[in-house]
Amino acid sequence: MFEPTEREVDSVVRRSMEMFERAKVGEVAPVDPRVPQKVLVVLDGSSQDPMSISLADAFRRRFACGLALLDGREGVHDNDLAREAAESLQAQPLDKLEGESYEQILAAVELSECDLVVVPSPFQRELDKIGSDSTGTVIDVLLARAATPLLIVRRPYSLESQPFERVVMLLIGENEAAPAAACWTAGMVSPGGRIGLLLVLEDEVLENVQSLMRSLDPDAEITAENLGQAMQQSHVRLHRALQKAADRRGVGYQLDVWHESDARLAELSAGTQHPLLVLAHERADHGSQGHVHDRIRHSPHPVFVVSMD
Repeated sequence: MFEPTEREVDSVVRRSMEMFERAKVGEVAPVDPRVPQKVLVVLDGSSQDPMSISLADAFRRRFACGLALLDGREGVHDNDLAREAAESLQAQPLDKLEGESYEQILAAVELSECDLVVVPSPFQRELDKIGSDSTGTVIDVLLARAATPLLIVRRPYSLESQPFERVVMLLIGENEAAPAAACWTAGMVSPGGRIGLLLVLEDEVLENVQSLMRSLDPDAEITAENLGQAMQQSHVRLHRALQKAADRRGVGYQLDVWHESDARLAELSAGTQHPLLVLAHERADHGSQGHVHDRIRHSPHPVFVVSMD
């Protein structure tokens, strides 16, 4: 008589569970990959400008998108910075605008009709001098008011010919901007690369749930592991949609749940093989705001922020 091996039994059980989950969740369509059609590149005269220009050039070659350049510095009246960069990029240099830097950028977003803004942080300051704890007033205002996603450039680094081989979307909880961020995650990854969905379990959330459960049942045991499993279940539709989009694009995909204090979070942006971090920013949610600002401060590399009111 045929006796199934333990591995075969595990495989059957796993497939049965997957079928059950699919039936419970229902059919999930893949996210629609989003790529830029018109990119506004904001220059500030800092050492970050060459990085922004290199990214814009890579986007132009890969996506055949239009480019517009803005010199967003305050107190500068000539437009040489934008004109010189525009020549090499086959881009449109925007006329110099008046006002604070953030006012110039917000006005340029409307004038250029762009769908992505590349902007340095801290603006018109050197990161090494200001320190990584500051994102700068310009970024604070753009995060609060900009109608388009922001690709925030931090410390310059050597750009590969095909940037963003890895793109990781970080999420801390339910977030209205998550579906839009997932579309950009699927679109920005380079051909043959890989994308990931990383759910981050906050210390405060774990402590609050544990405290609540103990008040109801002193013997209740809620661990980071089983709360992480609950997070996976609450985001199963987003996970499936990203997974299907990755399959269609022929790129890798991975779902992870990390605790906020996990050392890997600090290492995520370290070294030269760092991924592009995509953050869903729900402006009305204080937790989302804090998470976005925190990740920008901790990342020495570009961060992609998709905001929603």
